[in-house]
Amino acid sequence: AYLTEQLKKATYDLDANLAILKLYLLYPVEAKVDIMEAILLKALLAFPAADFSMCMYQIPEKYHTGLGEVVRLAQQLEMAKFKAFWKMAAEAEMLEQVAGWRESVRCFIAGVVEKTYRSIPSDVLLELLNVEGPELEKLAKQRGWSKSKEDKNVLIVNTETFESKRKQLKPKEPVHMTLDQYRTLCTAANGQA
Repeated sequence: AYLTEQLKKATYDLDANLAILKLYLLYPVEAKVDIMEAILLKALLAFPAADFSMCMYQIPEKYHTGLGEVVRLAQQLEMAKFKAFWKMAAEAEMLEQVAGWRESVRCFIAGVVEKTYRSIPSDVLLELLNVEGPELEKLAKQRGWSKSKEDKNVLIVNTETFESKRKQLKPKEPVHMTLDQYRTLCTAANGQA
């Protein structure tokens, strides 16, 4: 029930999802590949965080073949093969169950582009983000990108210099769950609530 809510409302709770996978390790007869796939899809949308890898380590190898499609999508994103990702995503029906997946992936890709390029041609960016012109303009405004003064077909996506201050990341506080909370979570994940 909680995982379904995450899929429909574009929310994400890594700790709860990892708990489900750990429970599947403890009770393998209860393991459901479709639940694992949904958890991996949510973790995929958390890139660049290592959530996807953490979830994969909790899944026994015997289930990996059944999860091949989501693993291949993750590989395309990890290797920055964004055009190939969008081509595969167009054929992946499982993504449609996840609210806001396109926006999450575009946000990840935009972040990679910002860290990789100072400026980039608009037509290349359109392909990488898999968007149309008006959508790119909206995204550019949201992210603070600007058009180059020398060439209007080039977007300035990064104005930082090497001297710019770096943001300090704060570690996430661990969530402590009781045995009763794990039991309730497992029961809810199996649809027995």
